[in-house]
Amino acid sequence: MQELLFGTWSPQIISYSQQHPWRVFAIVLVGILVLDMMFRKDGSRGDSGAGGWDAGDGDGGGCGD
Repeated sequence: MQELLFGTWSPQIISYSQQHPWRVFAIVLVGILVLDMMFRKDGSRGDSGAGGWDAGDGDGGGCGD
């Protein structure tokens, strides 16, 4: 069964990754980011929409006043 699934695909995948390494890198990176967004546990906490990053000290003032 494994030979049927991966036996004919692996030489083609290796050949494609050698011809287009940056394209394969981009595909893998996008896949990792999509999987991270899908399976992140704290995605529905009700953040400010900035991914949980705090951009200030919270006093509401601007430019140190």
